[in-house]
Amino acid sequence: MPENSAPPDPAQDDPIPDRQGLGGSKPAQAQSPGAGCIIMILALSSLAFLIGFGIWSLFKQHREISKFTSTSPLELPLPDLEENASAMIKLNASLETFRTDAGNERPATLRLSPAEINLAFAAFEDFGELRGTFSVTKITTEELHIEISFKMRGSPLKGDDYRYLNGTMVTSPQLSGGEIFFDVKRIEVPGKTVPEGFVGVFSPYRPAQIYLGNDDGVGQWMKRLTSLTLEDGFLTLALAPSEIPPESEPEKIEFGHALRAVILFATVFLAFIATAIFAFKKGRARRS
Repeated sequence: MPENSAPPDPAQDDPIPDRQGLGGSKPAQAQSPGAGCIIMILALSSLAFLIGFGIWSLFKQHREISKFTSTSPLELPLPDLEENASAMIKLNASLETFRTDAGNERPATLRLSPAEINLAFAAFEDFGELRGTFSVTKITTEELHIEISFKMRGSPLKGDDYRYLNGTMVTSPQLSGGEIFFDVKRIEVPGKTVPEGFVGVFSPYRPAQIYLGNDDGVGQWMKRLTSLTLEDGFLTLALAPSEIPPESEPEKIEFGHALRAVILFATVFLAFIATAIFAFKKGRARRS
């Protein structure tokens, strides 16, 4: 009998089972670049907006400041020390009496007129930074009038361009935290109007802040003062050993425009983050 051929191998003849039918994973789908492109576009758009807004704000601020500032400083003359020799002798005597009384733990007072304050600016090197920019013109029971000439940044496109705020700063002097500072009520520029928002940037005006760390000069006496009072024509500083100097800090400067810019930036940034998260989740949903 002829020899029977070997039966076919079922493993070779049977078709390959469908892996997907056995619960295998689906083939990976191509990921859509749409979500990444949206996020990138939003990021670049937000960045461009913020840069543009910042540049626009600088030019707008420059235009507004130019309305009440000048291109040259105002000359604020200093008292001549030789012509005011007798007044200088009187001022030195008052300062020596104040130092002696304070050093001996006795109540000490220093009563100064506008002329004596300006004379001190001219005579003592500790006040060198105030010369030419700060001159007291009037003292009332509630206000101190200061003639100013402050140097300010000019055009955003020119690093050497400056403007000058020339006028009268009407203030209320305060004593707090070992420092004399000034609450600015208004700034008067002849023939021009200074916006309240700009005045708020200057208040409190703190020219004496530089003396806080000076324990050998003005700073050592300023931090021991217990009161500052005004009367018509005079400012009086007092040091009473039995009293504690006021220690609270002056109110922080409120930047109206800066605060609005920060709020706007935060809003734009949060909106960008929210949009990016939404786009990312939508992209994942499509891929799944």
